[in-house]
Amino acid sequence: MWCSNLWGECWSLPAKLQNKLKAIGLTPINNIVDATNYVLHEIGQPLHAFDANKISSKTVQVKTLAKGTSFTTLDGVKRELHEEDLMICDGDKPMCIAGVFGGIDSGITAATKEVFLESAYFDPVRIRKTAKRHGLNTDASFRFERGIDIELCEYALKRAALLIMEVAGGEITSEISDDYPNKVKPHQLTIQFEYINKLIGHEIPREYVKSILTSLDIKINSVSETTLGLSVPTYRVDVTRPADVVEEILRIYGYNNIDFSDQLTTSMPKGDKAADTIERIIGQQLANLGFLKFITTHLSN
Repeated sequence: MWCSNLWGECWSLPAKLQNKLKAIGLTPINNIVDATNYVLHEIGQPLHAFDANKISSKTVQVKTLAKGTSFTTLDGVKRELHEEDLMICDGDKPMCIAGVFGGIDSGITAATKEVFLESAYFDPVRIRKTAKRHGLNTDASFRFERGIDIELCEYALKRAALLIMEVAGGEITSEISDDYPNKVKPHQLTIQFEYINKLIGHEIPREYVKSILTSLDIKINSVSETTLGLSVPTYRVDVTRPADVVEEILRIYGYNNIDFSDQLTTSMPKGDKAADTIERIIGQQLANLGFLKFITTHLSN
């Protein structure tokens, strides 16, 4: 989508929106970039704004480039691309590491008068590998790596375009170009009532189960004596298995409502005293040499 004839100052976002960004730890940059960041944190869809006048070919392509291709990101760091890095390009010229970080040559400046907005969905695994290769961890890559709702792309683009018009003036001068040939359908699941109760260890009334699922926007397609046929909304990328559905049911039902048997016991494996002694001695020697020891929890996110 193209937004042109921006007559507002490219460095002044309304104080109200600036304060909202500051409240979540972001430093305002300019009203175009800030508008995309605002929408990102508002609905969870990453966006990128390009200076349209710097797109010389007027053709935007998403592709990979040869290994070793040089590319300078917005932080001024010159990087060598990997052949599997997905790039947003001006013809054959790289403009942005897709889903991770923009390039300095196509960024928004005070002289920007025409903006090209990009809103996309990228494969989480591919984005994670690219971000790791380049040592980058951005707000965009953080979300793409974990999966976003593909159905948000168009809405976020329109939201950002209207917000830019509000804070910078100008007009929308093109239709949305949407390359979405294979529409993603809601994930289909079949789950048994017996499985739900067995995994939870507690029987939850069937009607209550159905009401919980409905409240979570999980559509019930079919009901039989033993099973439920479900459609999971596209924005619930974390619900892909019957066990995930049970987790959602239990989360709403309440862990505190589950009765635990008094006969439940725990067992601790016997430790290896010799191994513990060796570990302690080595740890002490390393500490004496100036190393730092960190003891973290076994469960971490």
